Amino acid sequence: MLYEPPYGPEDLKEPPLDGQAFINFLEMERARKYPEPPPFYQSLYAGKLRTEDLQLWVKDMYSYWDHALVYSTGAILIKSNDEATRTHILKKLVYLEGKDVVKDLTGWTTPAYEELWIRFGQGLGLTKGDIQSWKPFTRSYYAQSTLCMLSRWWEWSWLDGVASMLAGDLHHQEYLGRAQEALQKHYNVPEKSLEFFRVFAEDVKEHIPWERETLSYWACTKERQLTAAKAFRYRLDIENQLLLRVHTAAESGSLPLQVP
Repeated sequence: MLYEPPYGPEDLKEPPLDGQAFINFLEMERARKYPEPPPFYQSLYAGKLRTEDLQLWVKDMYSYWDHALVYSTGAILIKSNDEATRTHILKKLVYLEGKDVVKDLTGWTTPAYEELWIRFGQGLGLTKGDIQSWKPFTRSYYAQSTLCMLSRWWEWSWLDGVASMLAGDLHHQEYLGRAQEALQKHYNVPEKSLEFFRVFAEDVKEHIPWERETLSYWACTKERQLTAAKAFRYRLDIENQLLLRVHTAAESGSLPLQVP
C-alpha cells in the first residue's frame, strides 16, 4: 500500500466534482490501479488450482469474514452521525453477523458470513476446526489489521469508511461472482457448499447503491473527495494484499510465514 501524504493548498485549488462525476472517478481509479483480477483469482478462474490451494484460501480468509470485516464495519458505524447512513451500516452489520439474529422480527434464517464460509470449506474437505485454528499468513494478518486500524482511528472519517466499503464491495462483487462460476465448472464443489457466494451476491446488490448515493451527496467538497478517494484506493490495496500469500503458496508449493 503506497503511502499518500496529507493534501495541501495546491491540491485543494480545483473545485469538487459533481456527485456522479466523483463516483465515475472512483470507478476509473479502480480500473487504473487493478485492471486485472488478483493473480490467485486468475488461477482459480482458469481451473489451475489444486484442492489444497482452495483449502488454503478458505483457511487464510476466515479471519477476514469472521473478524476484520465485522470490526471495520462496526468502527465506521460508531463514527457516523448521519442517521440514514447509520441505518444502512447497521443493516450491513446484521447481514455480516447473520440475518438469523433478527429471526424473531423478520423470520430471516441466513447465518453469518463466517458460518457460510466454514460450510464452503467443509465442501472442500476441511473441518470446522481446521479453519478456525488456522494462523493467517503475516501479510494477510497485517492487511486485516490495517483495515481495522484505519476504520477505528483518526485516519478515516465515516465518509472515508463508506468509500472503503464501496471499494471492498465492488472488488468482491466482481471476483467472488466469477469464483462461484469457476468452482462449479472446474472444481466440482457441491452446490450446497456455495451458499456463501449466493448470499453475498444478493446482499452486495443492496449495499452498493446506498454507498454510491452517500458518497455522491456527502463528498461535496474537494477535501472530502480527496480523502474518500484515498480511502477507496487503500481498501483496494488491502483486498489485493489479502490474496498475495495464498497465491505465493499455490505457486511455490510451500507455506509463507504465518503469525505465531
